[in-house]
Amino acid sequence: MSAESADLNAIVRGARAEFRERQIVDAAVRLMQEKGTHSVSMQAIAKSGGVSVGLLYKYFSDKEQIVLAAITRVLEEFRLRVPSAIAEAADPVDKVIAAFSEFCRIVGEQRHAVVLTYQASRSLSKDGLSSIQEQELETLQPLIDVVAGAVETGHLRDVDAQALGHDLMSIAHMWALKHWYFQKIGLDLDTYIDRQVRTLILSNLGPETTPS
Repeated sequence: MSAESADLNAIVRGARAEFRERQIVDAAVRLMQEKGTHSVSMQAIAKSGGVSVGLLYKYFSDKEQIVLAAITRVLEEFRLRVPSAIAEAADPVDKVIAAFSEFCRIVGEQRHAVVLTYQASRSLSKDGLSSIQEQELETLQPLIDVVAGAVETGHLRDVDAQALGHDLMSIAHMWALKHWYFQKIGLDLDTYIDRQVRTLILSNLGPETTPS
């Protein structure tokens, strides 16, 4: 076998493994949402994911690893996409709006995994919880930084960047946690983002910003 063929086979195997892992995690998230983390067995996850129990254990040694994988996947989306959204905006306030909006969109796409984060966090081991908390703070930092930058330039009034950054993240998560209510009143994600931007960001405009 040539080196090129070996490299191609490795890429294909990697893609298959990534697909299979995502398939398992998606199935587990759905089950845990329906029945609760403690009520779902590894056997049930394997059945729902369309894999054997033996294959499941090749990817994950226990349910905590699956939960951590689901949470980490959401955090990785934040890590990759929020800085990119910020980079595309020029104005300091627009950067804050872009970061918050991207947080909301990711939560919308990963709604079930976000809810699972809150449901399962209490049952995580100390090391697992610590890892997730560290990753969450890391992914939040770009949002805090752009808030701080907008305050420093006078585009936002003198607010606590840490506090406002955490508030914005919590409001983004609220789309998942209270989705049943927003669905009931017919509120879509774009409208939700617009209303929260007006309430939490545009209400804090500083002297260097002229409201449109």
